Amino acid sequence: MKDVLDHIKKSIGLEEEGTEKTEEQETIIVPEHSFYEIILMKAKTLDDFDYALNQIVEEKTPIIMDMKYLERDNPEDFKIAGEKLKDFRHKTGGEAILLCKNGKNTIIITPPEIKLIRK
Repeated sequence: MKDVLDHIKKSIGLEEEGTEKTEEQETIIVPEHSFYEIILMKAKTLDDFDYALNQIVEEKTPIIMDMKYLERDNPEDFKIAGEKLKDFRHKTGGEAILLCKNGKNTIIITPPEIKLIRK
C-alpha cells in the first residue's frame, strides 16, 4: 500500500524521484486499558449511590446508574445525591452526564481518566 502511495506522490510531483528517502517512524498508541468494564446499577438508596462513587474512585470503573428509584422513593436523598455528585466532579475531576432526556434519570459517571465526548 505504501508503494502505491509513493508512486502516486511521484506521479503528481509531490515527491521527487531523485531525493533520498528518510526512514519514517511509526507511532503506536497503546491505550492504558485494552477495554473498560462499565457497571450498570440502580441506586435505590443513598448508600448505593455512595458505594458507586467509591467504586469509580477506587477501581477507576465507569458506572451507568439508574436514579429513578432514588428520586421516586426518597426525593430528599435524591437532592443529596445530586450535591454529592457535584462535589465528586469538582474534587476528583470525574465526569457525569445525563443519558436520557425523557424524565428518566439515567446517568453515566466516569473517573477522571476517562473523558466523555458530548455530541
